[in-house]
Amino acid sequence: MRQAMRARFAGLWSGVVFGVLVSACGPVSEDMAPEWKSEEEAVSTVEAALTRHGPLPEPRPTALLGPKVAYGGGKYLVVWQDVRDGGIYGARMKPDGTLLDPEGLRLNTHPERDFGRNPNVAYDGKDFVVVWDSADGVDGTRLAPDGAGPGPVFTVISSGEVAGDVGIACSRKLCLVTFAVSSDEGSDIGGLRIGPDGSRLDEFVLFMSESVVTGEPAVAWNGKEFLVVWTDSSGGVDTPDIFGARVKEDGTVLDRDGFPIGVASGAQRTPAVVWTGRRFLVVWGDMRNGTDWDIYGARVRSDRRVDDPMGIPISTASGDQRFPGVAHHNWKSLAVWDDTRAGPHRVWGARVEEDGDVRDPGGFAISGGELLNEFRPAVAYGNNQFLVPYGASSVADDPFTPNFILGRRVKHDTRVLDTPALVFTRSTSTTTATK
Repeated sequence: MRQAMRARFAGLWSGVVFGVLVSACGPVSEDMAPEWKSEEEAVSTVEAALTRHGPLPEPRPTALLGPKVAYGGGKYLVVWQDVRDGGIYGARMKPDGTLLDPEGLRLNTHPERDFGRNPNVAYDGKDFVVVWDSADGVDGTRLAPDGAGPGPVFTVISSGEVAGDVGIACSRKLCLVTFAVSSDEGSDIGGLRIGPDGSRLDEFVLFMSESVVTGEPAVAWNGKEFLVVWTDSSGGVDTPDIFGARVKEDGTVLDRDGFPIGVASGAQRTPAVVWTGRRFLVVWGDMRNGTDWDIYGARVRSDRRVDDPMGIPISTASGDQRFPGVAHHNWKSLAVWDDTRAGPHRVWGARVEEDGDVRDPGGFAISGGELLNEFRPAVAYGNNQFLVPYGASSVADDPFTPNFILGRRVKHDTRVLDTPALVFTRSTSTTTATK
């Protein structure tokens, strides 16, 4: 019975991108990931929309789906899954918008485990720590803000039962990496702590859930403990909810069975979480209205009390609002998401104050429509502004076609600074191998 439910849930948790179902944890086969088009075909659309920023390589569609981003040491690091060898790439950017790695940095340099997907990144006070699903577990590497590295690839966990989204958050001493562990009996949320050199600090996986099927974990650090959040089937296979658990820096799981954060009719999925200085703010995609996806959130205290048990409606516009990200500074959080209120995928955002008030109830547009679809945003705060990178494609209804990574900086007053958008995926080459 549980195995049948797991198979059903695996279909449910395939991500809908451009109206096409895409497995959140399955690799893109070589016959499904096409090679680049010719230079004229692949770049003409984006060149028409985006001005070339000085003596940089041309924009190239080398990414698959959306990015992740972190800030530290005076730099942003944007990471993404790439069709080039290694599969995991990144680029640093100064707060003024200067791109420091014009062709991107290959972050997965392992000579044998040369495939990567679903990367994530955090800053530990000294270096960026990048982790990803290797198809055989979770691997990672370190990169200094000055570009030193990347360091050797280390293995967080080696297991064919680990797949899907990877979460990471860091204290000054260590990082907690979260992932879904699947078996014939279902799936659970697991975590492992890693030290500054990437070494595992836990002999066994720290399990944080007891449901039939769980997935899509995210994690944040508040200076004392971590809050891990995930999508949980406790509310039903077709109507999952958002659950969480606290984990101490020493690895003690304080909420072994998890606790509910976002529970309502319909499905609640794809959570993101940030520490605001007083509480955690958790945001997620929400289907409680029964027809399309909205963005909801809830504030969670360090003692696991949920201040908003019914959820905060952050965006309830027409169409779908999905795949949120969130960052915080100075009593305000910026939530961003993938939005189809006007038809094509665009990136929108809204500010949420410490008291739960949504400053922008209608939201505001962040992406500028340079390309047909702009999707799957991430967000990080640094140097008195937010950076919002996102995927972008001139191709409709084909998530397997490589896409661009674009980005815009957003000020506290919602001013969007970059028109045209910043371009992170660039290359002097017009052909590449696909992974």
